[in-house]
Amino acid sequence: MSNKFYVTTPIYYVNDKPHIGSTYTTVIADVLARAHRLRGDKTLFLTGTDENSQKNLEAAQKAGFDNLPAYLDSMAEIWQTTWKTLGLTYDDFIRTTEKRHHQGVERFWRAVQKSGDIYKAEYERDYCVGCEAFKTAHELTDGRCPLHPNKDLEKVKEENYFFRASAYKDDLLKLYHEHPEFIEPKSRMNEIRSYVKEAFEDFSISRESGKLACGIPVPDDDSQRIYVWFDALLNYMTAVGYGTDDKLFKKWWPADVHLIGKDIIKFHCALWPAMIMSAAKSDPALLDETGAVLLPKSVHVNGFFTVDGQKISKSLGNAIDPLDLIQEYPFDVIRYFILREIPYGEDGDFSKTRLAERYNSDLANTLGNLVNRAVAMSRKYFNGRVPDVKPEDAKTALPDTEWGGAECLEILWQTVDRYLDASRADLALESIWSSNDCSLNSANRYVEQTKPFKLVKEEPQKAALVLYTLLEACRHFAWMISPMMPDIARKIILQLGQDPKKEEQKSAKDLRQWGGLAPDSELPEPAILFPRLTE
Repeated sequence: MSNKFYVTTPIYYVNDKPHIGSTYTTVIADVLARAHRLRGDKTLFLTGTDENSQKNLEAAQKAGFDNLPAYLDSMAEIWQTTWKTLGLTYDDFIRTTEKRHHQGVERFWRAVQKSGDIYKAEYERDYCVGCEAFKTAHELTDGRCPLHPNKDLEKVKEENYFFRASAYKDDLLKLYHEHPEFIEPKSRMNEIRSYVKEAFEDFSISRESGKLACGIPVPDDDSQRIYVWFDALLNYMTAVGYGTDDKLFKKWWPADVHLIGKDIIKFHCALWPAMIMSAAKSDPALLDETGAVLLPKSVHVNGFFTVDGQKISKSLGNAIDPLDLIQEYPFDVIRYFILREIPYGEDGDFSKTRLAERYNSDLANTLGNLVNRAVAMSRKYFNGRVPDVKPEDAKTALPDTEWGGAECLEILWQTVDRYLDASRADLALESIWSSNDCSLNSANRYVEQTKPFKLVKEEPQKAALVLYTLLEACRHFAWMISPMMPDIARKIILQLGQDPKKEEQKSAKDLRQWGGLAPDSELPEPAILFPRLTE
C-alpha cells in the first residue's frame, strides 16, 4: 500500500529571475519527490510565486510595466519555464493572484476571526522593506535589520488588524517539545524555540489600502489589504483545495515537508503553526479524526548561498542564472555539485573551480569509470552480453577482497532512504560514493583487486561472476542516484541494456532486489557518461 507525500518549496518573489539559491531549494524538493515516487508513494510537489508583494510592484515599475498583472504574468512564466527547462518535476505551481488562493485566504481569515484572534489596533513600529516585515527591537542588530543592514528601516504608524499570536506561545513550545522532528536541522529548532520564548508577540496582518497598491482585500473591509506573509503562507493549503475542494484538501493536507531558507524561519516555524491552531478552533477541516490540529509535519531549513565566497547580490552582479550554467554543464552535474558540496542546513559556496574538481574526481573518475569498465569488459569477454551466471552466485565477493556484496547494498539502500527523509542528499551521496564496503569507491577497488581482464584467461567463470557483480551493482547505484541525478541514472540503465521506463514501473522492492539484471542479456556499446572537460 502506497503512502502520501506532499513537499513544498517557498513561493518565490517575482521581482527577479531564479538564481542558484532558489534553484537549490527547488532541486531538494525535486529530489524528495522523485525518491518518494520511486518508493511508490502518492506524491505532490508544489512550488510557485508570491505575487502580492510590494517588492513586485516596485520591480514592475522599474522594468517599465504600467500594468502590474502583465508584469506578474511575464515573471511567473519565466519561473515556470526555468523549472521545466531544468527538468524539475513539480506537480502544481501556485500563484497567489489566482482565484483559488483568494478563496482559501478569505475562508481562513474568517475562521481566525471567528476564533476571536483578530483585532484592530493602532501602533508604530520599524518596518524592513527588504523583509517586508515589521521588526521588534529583539530582531534588530544595532538598530538595523541583520538581513538587510544597508537598508534604512521605515517608521510605520497606522491602524491595522492584528493576529493574537501571543495566545499560542505555550502551544508552540509544547509542539517543539513533543515533536523535535518538526524543525530540521536541530540548530534551527533551538533558534526558533528561543525566539518564541523571548520575542513572539501579536502580529500585524493587514496594511492600509492607501499604502499598499497590491494585495488581497480584508473580508468586509476594503480599506485594508491582507499583509503579504499572512496570505503567502496559506498557499500550501490553498493549492491543495482549502476553500475550494474539501475532498482534495483531505487527501493531501498536512504537508509532509516544507523546504525553506533560514531567512523565513520565524514565519514558517512560529507564525504559521499558530495561525493554523487558531483557524482550527472554527474550521473542522483543520482537525483530524481525533480532534488534533493538522499541522505541517516538518520544516526543513537550508542556509544561504555565496558565490566564490561573496553573498549573492544584484549590486555585485554575481547572481548565477541556472539557464546560463547549463550551457557549460549538464544540469545533473550541477545537481550533484550543489547537493554534495553543501551540507543541508548550512551555508554553502558555489565555486566553478570546485565544480570542475567534483566533475573530474567524483563523476568522471569514480562513477563514469566504473560503469564504462564494467560494460566494456563484459562486452569484450562475453560476446557483448551480460555474463551468463546465476545472480545468487554473484551476491558475495571473491575471497580476499573488500567488496561488501548484496547484503551490504541492502544496508546502503536503507542508509540513503534515511538521509533523504531528512533532506540530507549530501549525506546520501557521500554514502553512495565512499562510506562503506559496497560504495562506488569499493566497487572500483573490487575491479583492481580481482583484475577481471586477467582473471578471464585463467578462471573465466570467476571473471564472469565478478563482472556480473559489477554490472548489477551499477544498476543499484543508478537507481540510488536517480532522485539526485535522474538523467545520468537513465543513461546508466540504458547502458546496462534495460528500458528505464519499464523498470520504473516495478515496485520499489523489485528494483532493490539483487539480480534485476538478466544474465546473458545484450549490452549496448558503452558511451562516455562524463566527457573530458575543455579548459
